[in-house]
Amino acid sequence: MLQEPGQSQYDLNFNFLGFPVRIAWGFWVVAAILGWDMSSALAGAEDSPGALVLLLIWIAVMLVSILIHELGHSLAMQYYGMHSRIVLYHFGGLAIPDAFTSWRGARQRRALPLDQIVISAAGPAIQLVFGIAAWATAIALGVRLPQTGWLDAWLGTSLYETGQPSSVVNYVLFSSLVWINIAWALFNLAPVLPLDGGQIMRNTLLLSRVQRPEHMACMISIGSGVLIGMWFLSINQFGPGIMFLLFAASNWQTLQGGYRGF
Repeated sequence: MLQEPGQSQYDLNFNFLGFPVRIAWGFWVVAAILGWDMSSALAGAEDSPGALVLLLIWIAVMLVSILIHELGHSLAMQYYGMHSRIVLYHFGGLAIPDAFTSWRGARQRRALPLDQIVISAAGPAIQLVFGIAAWATAIALGVRLPQTGWLDAWLGTSLYETGQPSSVVNYVLFSSLVWINIAWALFNLAPVLPLDGGQIMRNTLLLSRVQRPEHMACMISIGSGVLIGMWFLSINQFGPGIMFLLFAASNWQTLQGGYRGF
């Protein structure tokens, strides 16, 4: 379901720490849609620089956060002797190993299930570290955030914002960093194919030598996708809810046609 988009003249191409990176034009569109409600809602605050500036802060945070996530995957692949490239697009990001049909790809070994578990976990892991560092920085600076109420209750801190934020720019910057790098990373670890958590679950089943591991991975993905999707819908989060239900439907279609992978 999560497939690399086609090349476009509007794509942005560059190298980051030795890895080729391509940002498809759809990434910018979806990032702007996701950040519009927050930026427009805070545009009228006393010290607000305006909706456009706040939206650009959100987009920049989303860009850096997803790039760091895919960098984690690519660094893990590099550790196992695999070459990869990074693509950011409307569904987030992909770290794509060189095809075995290419000259360089043919010289690298295939990832074993244990290797793939490490590769899949590396993206969310580095993103969570980045998010926790941002959250700790918010604590040090006294920035009050809206999404950290559950963390505050657990750790006894007081970051939860109940009134007008003291600094709109800091509010948007750090709340975006915490939300994208902690909340998104945690949901990406859900045992639902083709998410990272689903890949970890699938390769764990392969290592456990259970009967029909691919079939079981799809079954777990269907159940988890439906439950998580319905939970999101119950709290009026329609975008994530529909996404997880689509993941469940994709796994159901895979079962009906015989497992061929994602």
